[in-house]
Amino acid sequence: MNTKLLSICIPIYNFDVRSLVKDLHLQALQAGEKFEILLVDDCSLQRFKKLNQECASLQNVTLLELEENVGRSRIRNMMAERAKYPWLIFMDCDSQCRDNQYIQNYLINTKKECIVCGGRLYLPDPPPDSTYLHWLFGTRREVKSHNVRSLQPNHSFMTNNFMIAASIMKKIKFNEKLRGYGHEDTLFGIELLKNNIKIRHIDNPLYHVGLQTADEFLHKTREGTRNLLKVYTILKRDKALPEMVKLLKTWKLLHKSGLCYPAGIALKTIEPLMMRNLKGKKPQLFWLDLFKLGSICRQTVKFRKA
Repeated sequence: MNTKLLSICIPIYNFDVRSLVKDLHLQALQAGEKFEILLVDDCSLQRFKKLNQECASLQNVTLLELEENVGRSRIRNMMAERAKYPWLIFMDCDSQCRDNQYIQNYLINTKKECIVCGGRLYLPDPPPDSTYLHWLFGTRREVKSHNVRSLQPNHSFMTNNFMIAASIMKKIKFNEKLRGYGHEDTLFGIELLKNNIKIRHIDNPLYHVGLQTADEFLHKTREGTRNLLKVYTILKRDKALPEMVKLLKTWKLLHKSGLCYPAGIALKTIEPLMMRNLKGKKPQLFWLDLFKLGSICRQTVKFRKA
């Protein structure tokens, strides 16, 4: 394949991507290789659509607006199908480049068919508002060096920032049975592993700047626990998955012992205490872990013993 032809794919949902697109556009021009920037809006609010329409005036930028929301998995598959070039970079719309070498750092890794993950960062200064919980979780749990991520390469896959050969995306797609928020990256990483495709990790992170309020973050967290159980079902309760996800491993142990549903009810009784802490000025991730465990345990009624 021509290793220097690049499609930069950004699915958009309710975020202003103008600054990000201008930065990437300049970097791609300076790299001197053929490229396109493909933007697909997943039925955002009209005010965001209007702002982002400015991007379409840039050379090699294509903007497509969907009339209905198709979700995180379907939109990525759609973009892979529409992309013109043999290398695809996917990133979340609420990203910010760390430096002006982001595109170049990926281009030097296009020597052979592969998938490469760049990683994630959060801005160093904690926000003073209700987005602090999201920032705290991100900095403590999501930010990992490329060396750490490389220890378990397919376990550490995140959709926020990766480059993939289009030939791989033709063989392995995001599972569209998974709707809503969370764990489409977990499922995709496992599918890559099953096909003996090892993920390479490099130091090329993007800042995650689209922080959610505590209420929004907790809602998405609860939605993520539902999707985690869906992934477990889709994979026909693959024994490898609980070893990859600590929350699912704990859930499985409780479920086998018949304690899962009672634990969920017990944790529900102290949820007001959890909420006071998690929505307060000094949240503790211990309470977030209990919140997630309670949420997943209360959904046990849908499952037989794992």
